[in-house]
Amino acid sequence: MAAIANTCQILLMNEPDPEFLGVGEVRPVTGWHMPPHSHQVHELIVVLSGKMLLETAEKTLQAEPGDLLFYRAGHVHQETTDPQRPVNTIFLVFNAGDRALENFTLRMRDVDGRVRQMASWLVRDHRAGVTPERQTALFGAVLCEIRRLGASPVDPWLAELRDHMQHHLAQTIYLADLAREARMSKFAFVRKFKRLSGRTPMQDLQQMRLNQARTMMLASGLPMKAIAPVVGLGDEYQLSKLFRRHFKLSPREIRSRSNRERIIELGSASVS
Repeated sequence: MAAIANTCQILLMNEPDPEFLGVGEVRPVTGWHMPPHSHQVHELIVVLSGKMLLETAEKTLQAEPGDLLFYRAGHVHQETTDPQRPVNTIFLVFNAGDRALENFTLRMRDVDGRVRQMASWLVRDHRAGVTPERQTALFGAVLCEIRRLGASPVDPWLAELRDHMQHHLAQTIYLADLAREARMSKFAFVRKFKRLSGRTPMQDLQQMRLNQARTMMLASGLPMKAIAPVVGLGDEYQLSKLFRRHFKLSPREIRSRSNRERIIELGSASVS
Protein backbone atom coordinates (compact mmCIF):
# COMPACT_ATOMS: atom_id res chain seq x y z
CA MET A 1 0.00 0.00 0.00
CA ALA A 2 2.80 2.44 0.93
CA ALA A 3 4.59 1.90 -2.39
CA ILE A 4 1.41 2.51 -4.37
CA ALA A 5 0.58 5.60 -2.34
CA ASN A 6 4.08 7.00 -2.87
CA THR A 7 3.83 6.43 -6.61
CA CYS A 8 0.52 8.27 -6.66
CA GLN A 9 2.03 11.15 -4.71
CA ILE A 10 4.87 11.51 -7.22
CA LEU A 11 2.49 11.42 -10.17
CA LEU A 12 0.08 13.94 -8.70
CA MET A 13 2.36 16.20 -6.63
CA ASN A 14 1.14 19.36 -8.40
CA GLU A 15 -2.54 18.42 -8.09
CA PRO A 16 -4.92 18.71 -5.14
CA ASP A 17 -5.43 15.35 -3.43
CA PRO A 18 -8.40 13.44 -4.88
CA GLU A 19 -11.35 13.56 -2.50
CA PHE A 20 -13.08 10.23 -2.01
CA LEU A 21 -16.73 10.88 -1.13
CA GLY A 22 -18.32 7.47 -0.87
CA VAL A 23 -19.05 4.01 -2.25
CA GLY A 24 -22.09 1.80 -2.68
CA GLU A 25 -23.37 -1.27 -4.45
CA VAL A 26 -26.26 -1.83 -6.86
CA ARG A 27 -27.49 -5.40 -6.38
CA PRO A 28 -28.99 -7.38 -9.29
CA VAL A 29 -32.63 -6.34 -9.69
CA THR A 30 -34.75 -7.29 -12.70
CA GLY A 31 -36.07 -4.19 -14.45
CA TRP A 32 -33.62 -1.78 -12.80
CA HIS A 33 -33.27 1.48 -14.72
CA MET A 34 -31.73 4.90 -14.10
CA PRO A 35 -33.21 7.58 -16.40
CA PRO A 36 -30.95 10.29 -17.89
CA HIS A 37 -29.08 12.06 -15.10
CA SER A 38 -25.72 13.58 -14.17
CA HIS A 39 -23.77 14.27 -11.00
CA GLN A 40 -21.88 17.24 -9.60
CA VAL A 41 -19.01 14.89 -8.79
CA HIS A 42 -17.16 12.18 -10.71
CA GLU A 43 -18.45 8.61 -10.58
CA LEU A 44 -16.70 5.32 -11.30
CA ILE A 45 -18.85 2.24 -11.96
CA VAL A 46 -17.26 -1.20 -11.47
CA VAL A 47 -19.25 -3.97 -13.18
CA LEU A 48 -19.06 -7.17 -11.13
CA SER A 49 -21.56 -9.40 -12.93
CA GLY A 50 -24.51 -9.29 -15.32
CA LYS A 51 -24.97 -6.79 -18.14
CA MET A 52 -26.04 -3.17 -18.41
CA LEU A 53 -26.94 -0.88 -21.30
CA LEU A 54 -25.28 2.53 -21.00
CA GLU A 55 -26.56 5.42 -23.12
CA THR A 56 -24.98 8.86 -23.47
CA ALA A 57 -25.35 11.62 -26.06
CA GLU A 58 -22.18 10.34 -27.77
CA LYS A 59 -22.59 6.57 -27.72
CA THR A 60 -24.47 3.49 -26.57
CA LEU A 61 -22.63 0.47 -25.21
CA GLN A 62 -23.17 -2.80 -23.38
CA ALA A 63 -21.23 -3.01 -20.11
CA GLU A 64 -20.23 -6.42 -18.78
CA PRO A 65 -18.06 -7.93 -16.00
CA GLY A 66 -14.60 -6.41 -16.00
CA ASP A 67 -15.80 -3.07 -17.40
CA LEU A 68 -15.09 0.20 -15.62
CA LEU A 69 -17.37 3.10 -16.53
CA PHE A 70 -16.28 6.64 -15.77
CA TYR A 71 -18.77 9.52 -15.69
CA ARG A 72 -17.23 12.96 -15.40
CA ALA A 73 -19.11 15.52 -13.34
CA GLY A 74 -21.99 16.91 -15.41
CA HIS A 75 -21.92 14.06 -17.97
CA VAL A 76 -25.52 12.97 -18.70
CA HIS A 77 -26.05 9.21 -18.92
CA GLN A 78 -28.70 6.57 -18.37
CA GLU A 79 -28.40 2.91 -17.41
CA THR A 80 -30.65 -0.11 -17.90
CA THR A 81 -30.00 -3.60 -16.59
CA ASP A 82 -30.17 -6.58 -18.90
CA PRO A 83 -33.49 -8.45 -18.39
CA GLN A 84 -31.84 -11.89 -18.49
CA ARG A 85 -28.66 -11.02 -16.58
CA PRO A 86 -29.38 -8.23 -14.05
CA VAL A 87 -26.29 -6.16 -13.42
CA ASN A 88 -24.37 -6.01 -10.14
CA THR A 89 -22.15 -2.93 -9.81
CA ILE A 90 -20.13 -0.93 -7.32
CA PHE A 91 -20.11 2.86 -7.63
CA LEU A 92 -17.46 5.20 -6.27
CA VAL A 93 -18.01 8.98 -6.12
CA PHE A 94 -15.19 11.49 -5.78
CA ASN A 95 -13.64 14.82 -6.71
CA ALA A 96 -10.28 15.02 -8.49
CA GLY A 97 -8.19 17.35 -10.63
CA ASP A 98 -7.63 16.82 -14.34
CA ARG A 99 -4.20 15.25 -13.91
CA ALA A 100 -5.55 12.58 -11.60
CA LEU A 101 -8.01 11.62 -14.35
CA GLU A 102 -5.42 11.36 -17.09
CA ASN A 103 -6.11 8.28 -19.30
CA PHE A 104 -9.66 7.93 -17.92
CA THR A 105 -12.22 7.21 -20.63
CA LEU A 106 -15.93 6.40 -20.60
CA ARG A 107 -15.24 2.65 -20.74
CA MET A 108 -12.11 0.86 -19.55
CA ARG A 109 -11.23 -2.78 -18.87
CA ASP A 110 -10.08 -4.12 -15.51
CA VAL A 111 -8.16 -6.95 -17.13
CA ASP A 112 -6.64 -8.51 -14.02
CA GLY A 113 -9.45 -7.75 -11.58
CA ARG A 114 -7.44 -5.41 -9.35
CA VAL A 115 -9.97 -2.57 -9.41
CA ARG A 116 -12.86 -4.97 -8.79
CA GLN A 117 -11.03 -6.41 -5.81
CA MET A 118 -10.17 -3.05 -4.24
CA ALA A 119 -13.67 -1.69 -4.91
CA SER A 120 -15.12 -4.71 -3.11
CA TRP A 121 -12.93 -3.90 -0.11
CA LEU A 122 -14.10 -0.29 -0.14
CA VAL A 123 -17.70 -1.53 0.02
CA ARG A 124 -16.88 -3.85 2.90
CA ASP A 125 -15.14 -1.00 4.76
CA HIS A 126 -18.17 1.21 4.21
CA ARG A 127 -20.50 -1.45 5.61
CA ALA A 128 -18.19 -1.79 8.60
CA GLY A 129 -18.53 1.93 9.32
CA VAL A 130 -15.13 3.06 8.02
CA THR A 131 -15.34 6.71 6.95
CA PRO A 132 -14.37 7.87 3.42
CA GLU A 133 -11.44 9.79 4.92
CA ARG A 134 -9.96 6.56 6.26
CA GLN A 135 -10.46 4.82 2.90
CA THR A 136 -8.51 7.46 0.95
CA ALA A 137 -5.32 5.41 0.55
CA LEU A 138 -7.14 2.43 -0.91
CA PHE A 139 -9.12 4.70 -3.22
CA GLY A 140 -5.86 6.32 -4.33
CA ALA A 141 -4.61 2.86 -5.30
CA VAL A 142 -7.76 2.43 -7.42
CA LEU A 143 -7.01 5.67 -9.29
CA CYS A 144 -3.39 4.67 -9.83
CA GLU A 145 -4.39 1.28 -11.20
CA ILE A 146 -6.76 2.92 -13.68
CA ARG A 147 -4.03 5.33 -14.77
CA ARG A 148 -1.73 2.36 -15.27
CA LEU A 149 -4.32 0.57 -17.38
CA GLY A 150 -4.85 3.66 -19.51
CA ALA A 151 -1.14 4.23 -19.98
CA SER A 152 -0.65 0.65 -21.20
CA PRO A 153 -3.59 -0.03 -23.50
CA VAL A 154 -4.26 -3.65 -24.43
CA ASP A 155 -3.70 -4.63 -28.05
CA PRO A 156 -7.14 -4.60 -29.82
CA TRP A 157 -6.65 -8.17 -31.08
CA LEU A 158 -5.92 -9.40 -27.55
CA ALA A 159 -8.73 -7.30 -26.06
CA GLU A 160 -11.27 -8.81 -28.46
CA LEU A 161 -10.20 -12.36 -27.62
CA ARG A 162 -10.27 -11.64 -23.89
CA ASP A 163 -13.77 -10.24 -24.25
CA HIS A 164 -14.80 -13.47 -26.00
CA MET A 165 -13.25 -15.51 -23.18
CA GLN A 166 -14.90 -13.35 -20.50
CA HIS A 167 -18.31 -13.79 -22.11
CA HIS A 168 -17.96 -17.58 -22.10
CA LEU A 169 -16.35 -18.25 -18.71
CA ALA A 170 -19.07 -20.69 -17.66
CA GLN A 171 -18.59 -22.82 -20.76
CA THR A 172 -15.93 -25.42 -21.54
CA ILE A 173 -13.36 -23.70 -23.76
CA TYR A 174 -10.57 -25.54 -25.54
CA LEU A 175 -7.46 -24.10 -27.17
CA ALA A 176 -8.78 -25.17 -30.56
CA ASP A 177 -11.94 -23.10 -29.95
CA LEU A 178 -9.92 -19.96 -29.27
CA ALA A 179 -7.62 -20.52 -32.23
CA ARG A 180 -10.68 -20.95 -34.43
CA GLU A 181 -12.14 -17.71 -33.06
CA ALA A 182 -8.86 -15.97 -33.96
CA ARG A 183 -8.78 -17.67 -37.39
CA MET A 184 -5.27 -18.97 -36.79
CA SER A 185 -3.48 -22.28 -36.34
CA LYS A 186 -3.08 -23.32 -32.72
CA PHE A 187 0.71 -22.87 -32.87
CA ALA A 188 0.57 -19.36 -34.38
CA PHE A 189 -2.26 -18.38 -32.05
CA VAL A 190 -0.44 -19.44 -28.86
CA ARG A 191 2.76 -17.71 -29.98
CA LYS A 192 1.01 -14.39 -30.72
CA PHE A 193 -1.14 -14.52 -27.59
CA LYS A 194 1.84 -15.18 -25.32
CA ARG A 195 3.89 -12.43 -26.98
CA LEU A 196 1.15 -9.87 -26.27
CA SER A 197 0.00 -11.03 -22.84
CA GLY A 198 2.95 -12.86 -21.30
CA ARG A 199 0.76 -15.94 -20.72
CA THR A 200 -0.58 -18.75 -22.84
CA PRO A 201 -4.29 -18.50 -23.78
CA MET A 202 -5.29 -21.23 -21.33
CA GLN A 203 -3.25 -19.67 -18.51
CA ASP A 204 -4.94 -16.35 -19.22
CA LEU A 205 -8.37 -17.97 -19.28
CA GLN A 206 -7.78 -19.68 -15.95
CA GLN A 207 -6.58 -16.40 -14.42
CA MET A 208 -9.73 -14.65 -15.69
CA ARG A 209 -11.87 -17.32 -14.06
CA LEU A 210 -10.00 -17.06 -10.77
CA ASN A 211 -10.22 -13.25 -10.79
CA GLN A 212 -13.96 -13.41 -11.42
CA ALA A 213 -14.43 -16.05 -8.72
CA ARG A 214 -12.48 -13.94 -6.23
CA THR A 215 -14.52 -10.85 -7.12
CA MET A 216 -17.79 -12.73 -6.64
CA MET A 217 -16.54 -14.20 -3.38
CA LEU A 218 -15.51 -10.82 -1.93
CA ALA A 219 -18.57 -8.95 -3.18
CA SER A 220 -21.22 -11.47 -2.18
CA GLY A 221 -22.08 -14.11 0.36
CA LEU A 222 -22.40 -16.82 -2.27
CA PRO A 223 -20.88 -20.20 -1.33
CA MET A 224 -18.03 -21.55 -3.41
CA LYS A 225 -20.22 -24.34 -4.78
CA ALA A 226 -22.42 -21.66 -6.38
CA ILE A 227 -19.50 -19.61 -7.72
CA ALA A 228 -17.44 -22.43 -9.27
CA PRO A 229 -19.82 -23.37 -12.12
CA VAL A 230 -20.54 -19.72 -12.96
CA VAL A 231 -16.86 -19.13 -13.76
CA GLY A 232 -16.27 -22.53 -15.39
CA LEU A 233 -14.04 -23.98 -12.66
CA GLY A 234 -15.85 -27.24 -11.98
CA ASP A 235 -16.80 -27.65 -8.33
CA GLU A 236 -15.90 -26.04 -5.03
CA TYR A 237 -13.07 -28.51 -4.42
CA GLN A 238 -11.30 -27.73 -7.69
CA LEU A 239 -11.83 -24.02 -7.12
CA SER A 240 -10.38 -24.18 -3.60
CA LYS A 241 -7.35 -26.09 -4.90
CA LEU A 242 -6.73 -23.44 -7.57
CA PHE A 243 -7.11 -20.62 -5.05
CA ARG A 244 -4.44 -22.16 -2.83
CA ARG A 245 -2.11 -22.65 -5.80
CA HIS A 246 -2.48 -19.16 -7.27
CA PHE A 247 -3.23 -16.93 -4.27
CA LYS A 248 -1.47 -18.99 -1.54
CA LEU A 249 -4.65 -18.78 0.56
CA SER A 250 -7.85 -20.79 0.75
CA PRO A 251 -11.14 -19.07 -0.17
CA ARG A 252 -12.07 -19.05 3.54
CA GLU A 253 -8.78 -17.33 4.44
CA ILE A 254 -9.19 -14.72 1.69
CA ARG A 255 -12.72 -13.94 2.85
CA SER A 256 -11.68 -13.59 6.47
CA ARG A 257 -8.57 -11.46 6.06
CA SER A 258 -8.85 -7.87 7.21
CA ASN A 259 -5.47 -6.62 5.98
CA ARG A 260 -5.88 -4.42 2.90
CA GLU A 261 -2.18 -4.59 2.09
CA ARG A 262 -2.43 -8.34 1.53
CA ILE A 263 -5.43 -7.94 -0.75
CA ILE A 264 -3.58 -5.50 -3.00
CA GLU A 265 -0.59 -7.85 -3.05
CA LEU A 266 -2.90 -10.62 -4.24
CA GLY A 267 -4.06 -8.37 -7.09
CA SER A 268 -0.41 -7.76 -8.04
CA ALA A 269 0.31 -11.48 -7.91
CA SER A 270 -2.43 -12.18 -10.43
CA VAL A 271 -0.35 -10.67 -13.24
CA SER A 272 2.88 -12.50 -12.41
